[in-house]
Amino acid sequence: MLNIQISETIKQTIRSMQFGLIEASGVSVHPSNVDFDNELKKLELELKEKYQDIAPSDDPVVSAVRRMYRQVGWEPTKYRPSSEALVRRLLKGNGLYRINNLVDYGNLVSARYHIPMGLYDTGKITGQAIMDIGKDGESYQGISKPEIHATGKIILRDDKGVFGNPTADSARTCVQVTTQSVLAVFFAPSAIERDFLQKTIDELAAYYNLFSKKVETQIQTV
Repeated sequence: MLNIQISETIKQTIRSMQFGLIEASGVSVHPSNVDFDNELKKLELELKEKYQDIAPSDDPVVSAVRRMYRQVGWEPTKYRPSSEALVRRLLKGNGLYRINNLVDYGNLVSARYHIPMGLYDTGKITGQAIMDIGKDGESYQGISKPEIHATGKIILRDDKGVFGNPTADSARTCVQVTTQSVLAVFFAPSAIERDFLQKTIDELAAYYNLFSKKVETQIQTV
C-alpha cells in the first residue's frame, strides 16, 4: 500500500491528526448508475432531517475539521473543507457533480461522514507522497481552477509538486477512465474517534470493492 510520509512541519503545527487511507487497484472507472442515484437520494433525506434546526457548523465533526484548518491558519469559512462544501450543496438541493463512479462514491461517503477526502490516481503520483504545509509560492492546477495557492495549507506533495489538499484535488492526479489504481485520503482531526474514521473508510472500501480487484485500508496518525 502506498505510504504517506508526514513532514516535521505538520507534526509541530498540528501535533495530532489522523487520516484514513483506501487504496484500490484494478479499478473499473465508468459513470455511476441507478444504484448511486438511490444512495444519493437516501443521503439527501438524511441530511435534510439532521439539519432541520441546526447548521452544519454545529455538527461536532464539522467543527473539529474546522479547528484543524485553523491550526495552520487556514480559514474554513473562506476555504471550506470539501466535505462541508458537499453537505451544504446537498442541503440547497443542488445534488452532486457527477464525475465517475469512484469520485461520486467518494463524495457520497465524505458528505455522509463530514470528513474531507482527496482521491488520486496512484499511477500519476511520482516518488514519495508527503503530507505537509504548503510553502511560500507553492500552487497547483486544480480540476476546475487554473491555479490553487497552497501556501500555508495542509497539502500532499510528491516529487513533481503539490497534488491536492482537503479542499481541492489537482488536475494532474485526477481519476479518469484510464486510471488503474486510486488512493483515497480522509483528512481527520484527532478529535474524531478512530472507530468513526474506520467506519468511514470501511463504507467507501465496500463501494470500491464493487469496481476493483483489490482494496486495502489503513489509518495513519500524526
